[in-house]
Amino acid sequence: MRNFVFLNLPESFRLVEALAEGKREFWWRTTRLKNEIEIGDRVFMWQGKGKEEQFRGVHAIAEVVEKPRKLDLAEFDGYWVGDKSKATNDDHTLIKILEYARHKGHLRQGDIHNVPLLLRRGVFDGAQGVNFRLSEAEAEELYTIWRLHAEVVENYDAPAPPDSESRHDENARGMLEQAADSLANRTLEELAALIKKSRHDRSPLQQKITVAGIPRDPAIVAYARRRAGYKCEVDNCAVVPFETANGLPFVEVHHILPLGKGGRDSVQNVACLCPAHHREVHHGKHMKAITNSLIQKRV
Repeated sequence: MRNFVFLNLPESFRLVEALAEGKREFWWRTTRLKNEIEIGDRVFMWQGKGKEEQFRGVHAIAEVVEKPRKLDLAEFDGYWVGDKSKATNDDHTLIKILEYARHKGHLRQGDIHNVPLLLRRGVFDGAQGVNFRLSEAEAEELYTIWRLHAEVVENYDAPAPPDSESRHDENARGMLEQAADSLANRTLEELAALIKKSRHDRSPLQQKITVAGIPRDPAIVAYARRRAGYKCEVDNCAVVPFETANGLPFVEVHHILPLGKGGRDSVQNVACLCPAHHREVHHGKHMKAITNSLIQKRV
């Protein structure tokens, strides 16, 4: 999966109005990047300043569902502003919204400027620009502050990508837990060194294990638990964990930014939760507050 920023100016396309009125698919003008974009790539939808300074920032995250191609005039909708006949000369990419910000709850440029990695990148510095590609590290930083600062609504009508936190592969999960348990006596320093090792430098029991189609590192599971002291990282959690067969308190390892939505299997993106809070962060009404609290801990 690649990551892109797609630029919009309000004088060309009424993005904010379209999202507010429930539009969840867009044909987006794509020229320079048309040979790089593939189905399944992630897109951050950025509105530039134009004549609406208050709406500058990221308003949605989308997934590419059809590669760039030329459109007929009839395929343009009423949110396109200007001479449509000129746009037929350019390719457009079909994208479907996965997450979007409530009206006036978007990720603002000022919040992005607090992240040195993004400050001088593309249109984030206030300069005019075009669609551009993000590195994996840049995309992770941008998605982190999106979830932290924007009033995010998930588009449940969108086809959900595989999410290792909601799919079941009990055999693989059991193997992952067994491998993590074998590392329970390692120090944080030893685990950090193991995480950096390649597959060829690890013993068979230390190898990554594929769960729901995504490789998981047992050393990261062990690291997260030792870092948290085998306690739930939700503030003021009163749940008393039971003891596992090896005599340690049981906590589950949660990916703060889901793997299926571009989050990484890394020590920066995991937290320990009791089973109750783990379910709540996926299904409860306080899921965003808990997620933001966990993001702050890792920051």
